[in-house]
Amino acid sequence: MRGLGLLCVLVFSACRSASEPDAKAVVEQFYATAIAQRVTGAPTAPQLAALAPYLSDTLRALLTAARQRSEADAAREPDEKPSFVEGDLFSSLFEGPNVVEVLVDSARGPNQVATVRMTSNTTTPAVVWKDRVVLTRVNGRYVIDDVEYAGDWAFANKGTLRESLVAGLATPP
Repeated sequence: MRGLGLLCVLVFSACRSASEPDAKAVVEQFYATAIAQRVTGAPTAPQLAALAPYLSDTLRALLTAARQRSEADAAREPDEKPSFVEGDLFSSLFEGPNVVEVLVDSARGPNQVATVRMTSNTTTPAVVWKDRVVLTRVNGRYVIDDVEYAGDWAFANKGTLRESLVAGLATPP
């Protein structure tokens, strides 16, 4: 009987881990969704709903605050460009990628970090770069907690997504 209990635990664990996507799959699914949704600037409510399953609560809250700030800016100054209204927040390139490939993911303390080759082939020649996506485990599944921008051109996003959101939200309207 004891052996049967151990077997049940092993089978349950194997089924559970097989049903939860690994870090690589989460990153791939997230970017496929972001590209399909044509997210630019802070995601709209419907876009954020589509992206939410892949995001940590902290990152989702920051993106929600960024969208609210953008809408408040637009209402307050309709002739001015609001905060967080354009540009890809999820990569180094303003125009964002249209092809994403996870090269490797590795542990960094309690987190996983996925190195991602991103390509924008909307220009000739195509722009290719690598960013890093930081994932954490919440309730046994991976979610994206930050993006580390690694583009090396002059106008690339710098730092991290969370740093950019926090800094932009701290700027007085």
